[in-house]
Amino acid sequence: MIRWQTWVLAGLASSLLSSLAACGGGSIGGEDDPEKGPLLPGGSCEQAQVGAPVLRRLTALELENSLRDIFPELGATWSGVRLGTDPTSDLGFTNDAQALQVGVQTAKELLSTAEEVADIVTADAALATSLPCAATQPGPECAAEFVTRHGLRLFRRPVSDEEKSEFLSLHASVSGKSDFRRGLKWTLVSMIQSPYAFYRSEIGAPSAGVYTLSQHELATALAYNYTGTTPTPELLDKAARGELGSPEALVEEARALLSTPRGHEAMSRFSQQWLSYGKVNGIAKEKIPDFSTYGSLMQEETRLFLEEVIYTRGAGVTELLTAPYTFLNAQLSTFYGYGNVTGQGFQLVERPAEWSVGLLAQGSLLAGNSRMDSSSPTHRGLLVFERLLCGHMPPPPANIPAITKPDPGRTTTRARYEDVHISAEACNVCHQKMDPTGFALEHFDEMGRYRADEGGLTIDDSGYIAVGAEERPVVGAKGLAETLASSPEVHECVSELASAYTYGGALGAECAIGEIQQGLVSGQIGLLEFFARLAGTEHMRTRVRRE
Repeated sequence: MIRWQTWVLAGLASSLLSSLAACGGGSIGGEDDPEKGPLLPGGSCEQAQVGAPVLRRLTALELENSLRDIFPELGATWSGVRLGTDPTSDLGFTNDAQALQVGVQTAKELLSTAEEVADIVTADAALATSLPCAATQPGPECAAEFVTRHGLRLFRRPVSDEEKSEFLSLHASVSGKSDFRRGLKWTLVSMIQSPYAFYRSEIGAPSAGVYTLSQHELATALAYNYTGTTPTPELLDKAARGELGSPEALVEEARALLSTPRGHEAMSRFSQQWLSYGKVNGIAKEKIPDFSTYGSLMQEETRLFLEEVIYTRGAGVTELLTAPYTFLNAQLSTFYGYGNVTGQGFQLVERPAEWSVGLLAQGSLLAGNSRMDSSSPTHRGLLVFERLLCGHMPPPPANIPAITKPDPGRTTTRARYEDVHISAEACNVCHQKMDPTGFALEHFDEMGRYRADEGGLTIDDSGYIAVGAEERPVVGAKGLAETLASSPEVHECVSELASAYTYGGALGAECAIGEIQQGLVSGQIGLLEFFARLAGTEHMRTRVRRE
């Protein structure tokens, strides 16, 4: 049976690969090029506005969400997919089509997952509810009902006559040697393993010199881009009726999907992977043995802050960086030393002037980008350089000198970093792009709390941000936030990262977002609306041949 499953998986994968080749190129998730840097615009946008045809492998979370939505009978009985951790791309995202590979181990994990799901779905008790004919009239017509219904949800399109014939032949073969229910089990295992289920097709069909995505491909892209799961029956019905053809219809659908709980989760995943603010949860600090308690609260603070800016206020990058508020509960309020919040629930609180503003004043980012025993201008500056300015920093050399240990009351963190990173010629080539930005945040200690001085020593929080060859001066955390908010390059960087995440790694569509990008840069639209309008780009609907 397993040999038959392997043959089917390989055969259908070959068929999909042939379809893609017929489109004149494109990508299959897993063709990683180690020589390529981040897939972001690097200059002129005279190239095509759309990407190449592609098959995007589902992430582990997308597969699990899909199977749970298609088969609600799984419930708490099923422990979840057995796939390993998804690889992280150069941009920090786990949904990059070129990084998601299917090797021997992944194929085994998918088979194991499929068998577990099929065992639950085809158990007698589950079939009695989901497929009554399995008990009353087991036979070819009942098996056909099973294939047709589940095939539509698993493949995100109607099952073809040829496919139905193959699956029914498999069912007949297995059931003839065992029983009807076991035949259903192995038929479902085959369907879940199929590349048509495990990959998202964004290939399209030839039309006027481009390849136009089908209505069902569009429904699939909308569902996974904006909710992280398979299309609902209602969305598939819209595809069947041809209602997803225009940019306006796609954007409207994207807005609706983003407003759902799954849409909120999808936006939250982007924010977590973009900023890595969740890494504060579980880290240790020398001066506070139980810091992990505060780390988890800081993570929730940032999640609520982002939800407020992006969803409640519909704001853009400027408010994200300069919002004068955050969310605290009693424990965090006491820890930080402001707010006077009582109770375990989080409340919106205005930040004191000296505690700065916006995203970079979040404890999760300040503490999460610090050392165990002190702040880290390098890590904090790198966060700004890579995630807000889209700079690319090479891996550190093996012989990098160590920063001296903190010496409270005798030397400042800035002095220690300047002595090693800035003064040394071998280090300053890279560190001059990071450390001076981090110096602006030195009024915050390694726990993310404001400090007026450092062990009695005056803090020099002047620095600059490196934008290309330009060094833009900043003073303090608020000055840094305001300078970043007024820099078009920051708005462009955020929009490019957002589109790369939505499109699964850009896929050659680096120039597809020009018009809506300008809306975000100018402040005419917020981040949530920017994401929604990504559904209306030409890249969402078509693909082009790559020589």
